[in-house]
Amino acid sequence: MEAHEELPRLSPVKSPAEQLRDILVGHRGERHVIAIRGYPDPDSIGSAMAHGYICQQHNIEPTILYFDDISHHENRALVKKLAIDMVRYSEGIDLSSYDRMALVDAQMLDLPPELEHMPMVSIVDHHKLQGDVNAEFIDIREESGSTSSIYAEYLAQGVSPNFDKEDPSAGKLASALLYGIRSDTDDYLLAREIDYRAAAFLAPFADLDLLKAISMQSISPRTMEITQRAYANKVIADTFLLAGVGYVRDEDRDSIGQAADYLLKREGIDTVICYGIVNNQFVDGSLRTTSNVVDPDRFLKELFGQDAHGMFYGGGRTDKGAFKIPLGPFARCGDRDLLWRMVQRTIEDLFFNKIGISRE
Repeated sequence: MEAHEELPRLSPVKSPAEQLRDILVGHRGERHVIAIRGYPDPDSIGSAMAHGYICQQHNIEPTILYFDDISHHENRALVKKLAIDMVRYSEGIDLSSYDRMALVDAQMLDLPPELEHMPMVSIVDHHKLQGDVNAEFIDIREESGSTSSIYAEYLAQGVSPNFDKEDPSAGKLASALLYGIRSDTDDYLLAREIDYRAAAFLAPFADLDLLKAISMQSISPRTMEITQRAYANKVIADTFLLAGVGYVRDEDRDSIGQAADYLLKREGIDTVICYGIVNNQFVDGSLRTTSNVVDPDRFLKELFGQDAHGMFYGGGRTDKGAFKIPLGPFARCGDRDLLWRMVQRTIEDLFFNKIGISRE
């Protein structure tokens, strides 16, 4: 090579926001499903809303689809007060006109038959990597306290040029994302640098009075009753607390997590698992921890394992986790007390074996 010849220059690597924009530009005119896994929470709702907003900016028609009830009273208030358009999946729903699917705040989804073969356009999440994931665009960041913060970064980097104070929908979206960040970082106690940057960017757009009104929703009598049941049925082993709450209606499922939050405040306890039989179909539970050694994701995956398809029954992040185990044919057991005793005994046996402490 002669002295005056220059080496070829590499083009700069595009940011995730630019990559997502380029991919969506290539799908103009399509219809996309934005899927929320499990019970919609503020982070998944805000993220889905943001992805839908970005799609609309690129001439893609989005539909937010969720599969489990919006059970938490604050989450229902969030959807109602911000008038967020979401569709609850049901058998017989016609999804044949949709071209692709996007997954937010999750990496895997147990899909109904009509969605199994729909191409995945994007996966954006902040949880630990769950295994092999496949999509045109993948952005999984464990260093982020929320998925809402990742979408706020996209907006800050201009993925939707029209996002400004003149856009009436920008205020609603900023409010939803701020609420998602606050919820998943436990009022910023677990926030990372990206979460603070996101909040600083979103705050000028958001309706702070509306956010305050949503967060001040009163606790329902059912939640207080379930919390009382959890406290009455608690089993303590060292710094662990295990509590079964019996049968819970689907619409009260989030009360299990709220009960776990409350029990974690007990002196001498750093890890709580609270669980119940939800809607007579699943054993549903929540884990909360302040321990420096308990990793909720690893703990729950080792505790409950995987189903026949390789999907883990549970998982989590730094301070919290959840699990959901189908009862299958046992759901048809006519003796509810017997079924509950079987579930309770099985979970206690697994739990004591996992922590290496005798139940005696």
